[in-house]
Amino acid sequence: MNVFDLFRLDGRVAIVTGAYAWLGYDMACALAEAGCHIIVTSRDETRANETAEKLGNAYAVETLGLTLDQRSHEQTVAMAKAAFEWKGRIDILINNAGGGSGNSPGNIHERDSEDEANLIATNLTGCLNCCKEVSRYMVEAGYGKIINIASAAALVGRDRRMYDRSGMAGQPVDYAAAKAGVIGLTQD
Repeated sequence: MNVFDLFRLDGRVAIVTGAYAWLGYDMACALAEAGCHIIVTSRDETRANETAEKLGNAYAVETLGLTLDQRSHEQTVAMAKAAFEWKGRIDILINNAGGGSGNSPGNIHERDSEDEANLIATNLTGCLNCCKEVSRYMVEAGYGKIINIASAAALVGRDRRMYDRSGMAGQPVDYAAAKAGVIGLTQD
């Protein structure tokens, strides 16, 4: 036995929200490399299915792509049910989906209310919906691990002047508030 055998996840089932790119994709790759079956979610059905197929081919694990807009409680209920029915278990949930700053600037007095509501729904409400619905299956099984992805923005204020010369949209204060909520949810 070597040390990597201690971290094997053969036969386990993981849901990774927003797994089609960036951190979500990297986390899904790591789980698949450890032998975990992967459920990829995305608001875009094509992205979810293509990413699932790509992971399955690369790591020889079973994969499933599911469409999910985690802002919708109804879609989250349906996703959790479909995920459980696929293999009869859900062992790991990684709440990764989120991000986005909308079209309005980062300063609170300039933010559009619709952008704020969407950002909070995506980053906090979506995480809460997934935790709530997936944990029902985990509690019934007596096992499950949930990892919620937050951000340093939840802990440290940003000097918004740094965005002036970067060409990047400033990260809005409501993003920091939503990710602080994710930390609070996770600690409880």
